[in-house]
Amino acid sequence: MLPRRHGSSGYRGVRGRRSSVYYAKIRSGDVRLGLGTFKTSHEAARAYDAAAWRLGRPRAQMNFQDVYTRKQTQNLAPPPRLITDQDREEHRQRQRRLLIVEEDERTMAEWRRRHPEDVAAENAFWAERTTRRREERDNRRRCKLLVISQCVVVNNGGTSIFTSDNERWEDAWLSTSNSSYSDDSE
Repeated sequence: MLPRRHGSSGYRGVRGRRSSVYYAKIRSGDVRLGLGTFKTSHEAARAYDAAAWRLGRPRAQMNFQDVYTRKQTQNLAPPPRLITDQDREEHRQRQRRLLIVEEDERTMAEWRRRHPEDVAAENAFWAERTTRRREERDNRRRCKLLVISQCVVVNNGGTSIFTSDNERWEDAWLSTSNSSYSDDSE
């Protein structure tokens, strides 16, 4: 039996493009599913039929009546990547974000070229900050080692350099708690 002919391509759900390729699409409720582009209208029609079969459409709505099982449909046209309107909108949003990022990078490169003194000041700031944080971390570690060594001395029967009323003991202990090692990653 010959397929039913619809539209300019001759098949349901298939449209010809200017670049001599054919585009297949199918609707599922309110969603339009793009099935892709194909070299021939026959391939596009087979893809439409495969999608129609997967969506549970009756055989009367298919282009070819010679397919009786889902397996036959998949052999004739493997499952396509369905492109929905939502996919297209997400792609457009990603493209817009990419254009914004590219423009930002171009603008920053131009700024760095025109204002090298700002780049030097920024580099100096980060170098100074890194050095200061390393010094603070090393100082906390030294204090903690001192406190731990004093604890060992006291536990072994010796006397500590700290007395019970000395504020330095509490300051050293609080400022060197275990959370001080969270800055090791910097």
